[in-house]
Amino acid sequence: MSTRAVILKNISANLLLQLITALGGFILPPLIVVTYGSATNGMLASIKQFIAYLTLLEAGIGAAAVVALYQALTAQDNQLRNRILAAAHHFYRISGWLFAVALLILAILFAWLTHTEISASLTFYMVLIMGAVNILDFFFFGSYRALLTADQKTYIISAIQAGSIFVNIVVCYWLIRNGYSILTVQFISTLIQASKFLLYRHYVKHHYHNLNQHYDKHNAYKLQQTWDALTHQLTGLLIFSSPLVLITFFLSLKDASIYAVYALIFGAIKMALQSLSQGMQAIFGHSLTTDIQRTRQNFCRYNRLFMCFLGWVYTCTGLLLAPFIQLYTRNMTDANYHQPVLAALFLLVGIIENSRIPSMTMIMAAGRYKDTKPQALIEAALNITCSVCFIQIWGSAGILLAALISFLYRSSEMVHYTSRHILSLPCTRAYLLWLTVFATIAIILTIGWHPVNSISVHTFIDWIKLGFITGLSTAIPFGILLILIYRRPAQ
Repeated sequence: MSTRAVILKNISANLLLQLITALGGFILPPLIVVTYGSATNGMLASIKQFIAYLTLLEAGIGAAAVVALYQALTAQDNQLRNRILAAAHHFYRISGWLFAVALLILAILFAWLTHTEISASLTFYMVLIMGAVNILDFFFFGSYRALLTADQKTYIISAIQAGSIFVNIVVCYWLIRNGYSILTVQFISTLIQASKFLLYRHYVKHHYHNLNQHYDKHNAYKLQQTWDALTHQLTGLLIFSSPLVLITFFLSLKDASIYAVYALIFGAIKMALQSLSQGMQAIFGHSLTTDIQRTRQNFCRYNRLFMCFLGWVYTCTGLLLAPFIQLYTRNMTDANYHQPVLAALFLLVGIIENSRIPSMTMIMAAGRYKDTKPQALIEAALNITCSVCFIQIWGSAGILLAALISFLYRSSEMVHYTSRHILSLPCTRAYLLWLTVFATIAIILTIGWHPVNSISVHTFIDWIKLGFITGLSTAIPFGILLILIYRRPAQ
C-alpha cells in the first residue's frame, strides 16, 4: 500500500472516530444534565479525569514499544517483533494490577470528596465501573495497540473504536430516555466498550503470522527510553487532566460541569485537528531513517497544510461559538453556562496548544523523548503552579490563563527543537507561518464577528446554515494562503 493511501486511510478512519465521539459528546451530556443534574455531569467528567491520571501507570510502555517496533517491522524480523511485544505485554500486565489497586483507592477517596453533593455509594461504584475498561486495556490490548500503531494501521483501531462508540451512544440514549439509573447506563456502556477488545484481538491474530507474546526473562527485550517517554506522558496528562481535578477540589461539581461543556466543544475541535496527524508519526518514523531530505519537504508541506486548516477551524469556532452555546445549553437551567470569558480563553488556548501538533508528531517519530524531557517538565511546572495560584483568584478562567502561559512556552519551544535538532532547518519560516496564520485569524474574527452574531439563530438547523455560509466565506482567505505557501521549498 502506498504512503498516500496509508495516510488517507488513517486520517479518514480517525476523522470518522472523532465525528462519532463528538456526536456522543454533544448528545449525551445535555441529556445527562437535564435528567440527572449538573452535579452528576460534573461528577462523570471529573471521574474521567481522575482515571486519566491513573492510566499513567502504562505511560511510556506503548510509546517506547512503538519506536522499537519500527526497526523490527521494516526488517520483517518476526522474532525481534515478538520479543518487543512480549516485553511490552509483560509491563502492561504489571501496570494493570497496579491500576486496579489504585482505582479502588480512588473510588474510596472520590466518594468521600463529593459526598456532600452526590451519594457516596453511587460515586464509589461509578469509579469502579468506569475504570473497568482501562483494566481490560492493560491486560488485553496495550501491546496490540503498539503493534498496529507502528505498522501504520491506526485506521483499524479508529474504525473499531468508532463502531463501539456509535453503538454506545444509541444504547445510552435509549436507556437515559427510558428512565434507567445513571449507574445502569454506565454499566451497560462499559460492557459495550469492552466488546471492542475481542475485535482487536481477532484482527491481530489473523493478520500477523507467528505472533507470540510469551515473556522469557532470560531473553527479554529491553525497551529503550521507557522512563523518558513516561515523563512526557506524565507531564501531558498532568496538564490536560488537572483542570477538572482542581475545579472539583477548589470550586464545585457545577463549576466542573460548566468547564466540561466548553472543554467538550474544544476537545472535539482538537480531535479533528489531531486527525490530520493520524498515522503521520509512523510514516515520519520510517522515512527519517531512509530519506531525510524527503522527510524535510514532506514535513514542511504537512505543517503548512495543518496550520491553514487550524486557522480556518478556529476562525469558524470563534464566529459560531456564542450562538451554539445558547442553543446547546438552553435546557440546562441549574447552572450558568453562558461564560463569554471562558469561551474567549478556550479559543486562545486551543490555537496555541494545537499549533504544536506537527512538531510533536515529528519529535515522537524521531523518538526524542530524552532530549525534550526538561522542556516537558518546565511546561508542567508552569502549568500546575500557575493553575493553583490563579484558580483561587479568577476561578475556572485562572486555569485557562495558566494553560495559555505554559502552552506559549512549550509550543514555541517544540517548533524550535524540531526545526533545528531533527530536520536541521532554520526555524524562522515556522515562526513566520505561525504569525501569518494568527494574524489572519484575528483579522477575520474582527471583521466577521458583528455580521455573524447579529443573525438570529433559533434552531440547530439555523445554526448549521449559518455555519455553512461562515465556513465557505472563511475558507477563501486560508485557501489562498495555502496555495501561496504549500509548494515552497523547505529551505
